[in-house]
Amino acid sequence: MFGRVKRYLGIEGVKVELELPQKARLSKRELKGKVRFLSMNQQSVTKVKIKLIERYSRGRGEEKKIDEYNLGEIIMKKNIEVTPDEAIEIGFVLPFEAVRSEVDEFAAKNILFKGIASAAKKIYAAQSDYFVVAEAKVNGTALPPFCKKKINLL
Repeated sequence: MFGRVKRYLGIEGVKVELELPQKARLSKRELKGKVRFLSMNQQSVTKVKIKLIERYSRGRGEEKKIDEYNLGEIIMKKNIEVTPDEAIEIGFVLPFEAVRSEVDEFAAKNILFKGIASAAKKIYAAQSDYFVVAEAKVNGTALPPFCKKKINLL
């Protein structure tokens, strides 16, 4: 009985890990990496969703605002059998489309505006953080295992 509850909640089940490059370029519009599955029990993964998220924050203190943008997403529908003590790796290429803020659009107009835009970003404490999230659908579990990893996009 206790084993069935642990399987349903995903305890001792499939663990998801992401292997990503240290740095990537926004201009390439794609991200290559690997997703790795580990488990203590025999389980079956039926679907993997991988997405790139930009977390854009600006302002300070109570004035701080945070927005999240989904830059790209892929869904791989594969039947992957994960066996105990054996790591399974699957490579992926995640295409994405970068979102430009109004300040970035202003900076792109000419080289003179780039300095002004940079100063404005510092004044308003504007910054973007990028995360890759992998989530797997596992047969017989209610809570899907996931992994969230920060990546440096230049």
